[in-house]
Amino acid sequence: MPESLPHPRRKILLIGWDAADWSVALPLVEAGKMPALKRLMDQSAWGKLATLRPVLSPMLWTSIATGKRAWKHGIHGFSEPSPSTGELRPISNLSRTAKAVWNVFNQNDLRSQVLGWWPSHPAEPINGVMVSNQFQQAGANLDQPWPLRPGTVHPPRLADAIADLRIHPAELTNEDLLPFVPRAAEIDQARDPRLANCAKVLAEISSIHAVATATLQLEPWDFAAVYHDGIDHFSHGFMRYHPPRLPWVGERDFELYQHVIESAYRFHDMMLDVLLRIAGDDTTVLLMSDHGFESGNLRPRVLPNEPAGPAAEHSPFGIFCLRAPDVRAGERIHGASLLDIAPTLLHLAGLPAARDMDGQVLVNCFRSPQTVRLIDSWEDVPGASGQHPPGTDLETADAHQTLRQLVELGYIAEPNPDVAQAAAETTRELRYNLAVAYVDGGRHPEAARIFHDLWERWPEESRFGTQLLFAYLALEEPAPARATYERLILRKKAAAEKARAQLQRINAARAAAEATARAAAEARGETYTPPEVSSDENYKLRQLALRAGTNPQTFAFLEGSLLALEQRLPEALAALRAAADVETSHQPGLHNRLGDICLQLGDFPAAAAAFHRVLQHQPDNPQACLGLARVALHTSRPFEAVAHAKAALDLGFSQPSAHALHGAAMLALGKPGYAAKSLRTALALNPWHIGAHETFAELHGRRPQGAARAAHHRAQAEIARQRVAEAKTAVHCDDDSSAVTLPTFPLMHARDCRLNPAEGPPLVVVSGLPRSGTSLLMQMLAAAGLSLVTDAHRAADESNPCGYLEDERVKRLPFDRDRSWLNEARGQAIKIVAPLLHCVPADLPLKIIFMQRPPAELLASQHAMLWREGKSRPSGGVAALARGFADLLAQVNLLLNQRPKWELLPLSFHDAVHRPEETARAVATFLHQTCDISAMARVADPALHRTRG
Repeated sequence: MPESLPHPRRKILLIGWDAADWSVALPLVEAGKMPALKRLMDQSAWGKLATLRPVLSPMLWTSIATGKRAWKHGIHGFSEPSPSTGELRPISNLSRTAKAVWNVFNQNDLRSQVLGWWPSHPAEPINGVMVSNQFQQAGANLDQPWPLRPGTVHPPRLADAIADLRIHPAELTNEDLLPFVPRAAEIDQARDPRLANCAKVLAEISSIHAVATATLQLEPWDFAAVYHDGIDHFSHGFMRYHPPRLPWVGERDFELYQHVIESAYRFHDMMLDVLLRIAGDDTTVLLMSDHGFESGNLRPRVLPNEPAGPAAEHSPFGIFCLRAPDVRAGERIHGASLLDIAPTLLHLAGLPAARDMDGQVLVNCFRSPQTVRLIDSWEDVPGASGQHPPGTDLETADAHQTLRQLVELGYIAEPNPDVAQAAAETTRELRYNLAVAYVDGGRHPEAARIFHDLWERWPEESRFGTQLLFAYLALEEPAPARATYERLILRKKAAAEKARAQLQRINAARAAAEATARAAAEARGETYTPPEVSSDENYKLRQLALRAGTNPQTFAFLEGSLLALEQRLPEALAALRAAADVETSHQPGLHNRLGDICLQLGDFPAAAAAFHRVLQHQPDNPQACLGLARVALHTSRPFEAVAHAKAALDLGFSQPSAHALHGAAMLALGKPGYAAKSLRTALALNPWHIGAHETFAELHGRRPQGAARAAHHRAQAEIARQRVAEAKTAVHCDDDSSAVTLPTFPLMHARDCRLNPAEGPPLVVVSGLPRSGTSLLMQMLAAAGLSLVTDAHRAADESNPCGYLEDERVKRLPFDRDRSWLNEARGQAIKIVAPLLHCVPADLPLKIIFMQRPPAELLASQHAMLWREGKSRPSGGVAALARGFADLLAQVNLLLNQRPKWELLPLSFHDAVHRPEETARAVATFLHQTCDISAMARVADPALHRTRG
């Protein structure tokens, strides 16, 4: 538990506007139509807020409240099966597995009010007030009782008073609705439900506002969170009618509903004005949205044929304004993410953020330097957090109405009438959303396993196969990607044909039945009335219609992406251009991929044109900015590269590739100090970023005394490549068909112990695990003219055609008491494998060259050697063996840090084979000797060392 902290001197008010977007808000602010937001912006550091994928509100608002990604917080969708009954219910906070900020505040004696948060049902027993996200939903007609659902309000003593604050849609007057739809009188509401939908959303957000204005004034609080979903709901229903008119929107609809979105934003501004007046000027205020909403020419005409398809209308950047002491008032801040909100709230409250949170404190919002305190995790801190006790369950009697609303809004598909099947399909969607979250977090192996399992269970759901293919593309696995693509095409065509045949049979049977019924009615002299279609049959028809269609543009895009991975670049370019030629909407992913391929082909003008096309339609696309940065670097325009990399960083700070590109551009400009700063940031975000390490190696390689540091970063880059190999191994295993994850080998870091020349020359030791390249380094040292301690006991063979260069006495070190011969060998080089380093006397000065190789390669080389010698593999499997080696290396690392007379140079096997001259120079610098670099480099023959090592 951190030390006891005083209450914050200022209250904190968090206001959430779901889906608010600067593309709509800023023009209204500039036109004087959102004065409250304008005042807040003038007092705040403000900017865009990057969202996460999937862009689904319950997941995002939980990430905002916890500072964690979905696999840490447990909320993965809109609905869930009840653990007790199996029936579907709206997603609840009972599934949340991490503390929200109000739980942390509760443990630190701070009082919170959480009003309307999604999801917050059932209300948690916090020290303060919680009104759940099911409070505002009208469950009955105005003339019928409208009781609060159980679990809606905490504390229960407030329930009756708060219930009276709800506003029913039928209570709204013409004056309430005319600002949204000025020509409402022209609408036939019996046939057009859109005006009623507008009234419903307006009543719900007004209900939450009424509660907020009451409880903030009448109940004590240190922190308050007020959430409004109105902009999101208004946008899903009416953004298609927002000016400018889209080609496929009729003039009549445009004239009727073009004012809804502007009025929605202005109404939110009025609510903001009231909340700011209640909070007072001495309250810290953070206004934000979880994502934006497309309002221009990227508005989709047709939504994806999958559950939660309306999320395709969302844009990747929301809004934020932070008013607090010492903020950069009126300044625009770049690079913020919604994961940064929870750590920043804790910092504002005088509490430490947690290292297991995925965001960081927004220190760039403040004028003065901030001291950010951290603890490992708030999950491990005991105390009354105000969370639900274990075993808490929900009453599901009122769940139907909320589920119906989610269906009508398009967030979930119509539930299957079969309860068990509905639960299975809902669980499927939760797992699918989790896999997409894994992709967004760069954890492609975990995502691939889920997509694979889902596709095996539901082979006709082509989106699972498509996402599995994307995962293999990200992992750069051409063989499984090709197999997945071919299966995807076959399955999609078969599913479409089957669905079309079923639709034809159903329609034919229905037509025949109607003809028979009509004839019978006419024979009786009656007027024929077609029967209503049951909900079960409607559900089946909708599902069949979704499966009956195919999308040739999508297949062309997938094929082009796969061909690019297979390095069939001209074919890939042709496929993607074919997709672009028939594409009616502007797909950023397609043109970014086109630009990447043109870059690889060296067609820099075409690459730039593709990336510019993306930015023309989506100016907030960081991938296109990075593409232009790469084009500028390739064409020797580092100033432009810096500008484009900075533009990407302005859209999201947590982009290691953008920092690495910025560093490379700065190095090209001859500014190594600025380059190093950017590269350090890239490595802070991703310690295994290959490009950042390689650029750092280039930077140090230009410095007179930088050879060792350059070698260190090349070794780091090789370890990063190792992690990629391990990620692939996590999906595929050569031992059996199950997935195996190999542990990462601990990295040896360069150590300069400043040996005393008066003590005489040190012993040069070449070390590492067996098959890590120690024999190769011994051969390079021999070519350098260094005397070797070796005998001819172990002859050269197929595994090491150039010889092992070993001494049998080394193998006896654990058993021999007399090791004085090592002291006599000082000034020479000897091979001592890593497991035997502990046998070397601690007071013997050593210069150790330590060879490192990725686990997958090293174990493959060991197994190949054992096979050639007719020996069996060790029992226990690949993973167990790798874990044993990892533990051994960890012990060696500890030993090295305890030996003050042992100097260390870690080297990469990959560099020794493929960059032998750089490796030779690093060794010569380390040994302080003049060596024949060319002779040393000639020893490294990639053909010999590809598998042997």
